Amino acid sequence: MKQKLYLIMMIVWTIYSCKSVNRCSTNQLEKQKWTVNNLKNRAKINLDSSQWNQVLFKQDIETYNKYADIFRNYPLNNYPFPIADYDYAVYSNPFTIKTDSLIFKGIQVGEYKNPNSDSVITKLTLIVLTNDDKIEPETFVDSRNYPYLTAEGNFQLTKQHFQWVFQATPDGFSSLFFSMKLFDLRFGETIIIYPQKNSTFFYEQMEESPNNYSTFKDYKNKIKERLSKKFRH
Repeated sequence: MKQKLYLIMMIVWTIYSCKSVNRCSTNQLEKQKWTVNNLKNRAKINLDSSQWNQVLFKQDIETYNKYADIFRNYPLNNYPFPIADYDYAVYSNPFTIKTDSLIFKGIQVGEYKNPNSDSVITKLTLIVLTNDDKIEPETFVDSRNYPYLTAEGNFQLTKQHFQWVFQATPDGFSSLFFSMKLFDLRFGETIIIYPQKNSTFFYEQMEESPNNYSTFKDYKNKIKERLSKKFRH
């Protein structure tokens, strides 16, 4: 499982993050504020085959053919599709929170402020109570829908297999489908899932975000503190 997760993370970083300005160029439209008209224009550009980045398209085809079995395990199979040039870097970070006798596994999803920056803007933090330190979330974050951020993943628990799909738009709207539960993330970008023995799950939605803390460790400590208080009652 850990080897598989590492492989997916390498795919995300080397193929789908588009960190290199030599591979993806930025046109004047993409430097402007994203309005509905600009998004409409971007959609038209993606429909223009003369503007497709053939190098990236070929790269995606080769990657899919090599890792097809892995991609098929995700909620939405990542078949390659052509897109115009873009300049965008995405981010994901798996993490663990342990409090008392409980073990939570999480995934942080976001984007870099710009492709040459080390600063991350978090768009989603998904946390699942697993009580199993060996379980690792499997996550695929995709930059190809630029300027939209998209991601998907799995939490393979002993008795439940949870799948999720996430999207964020440039105007600030984002949503998460976890199983078939829809979360509107305008009301909180931290989601905590509590699986139950009868194959159901409970959940929390919080307005806490790593963006509001100096370090991700500070954010984790805040969540850990909240979870400790919750399960002591």
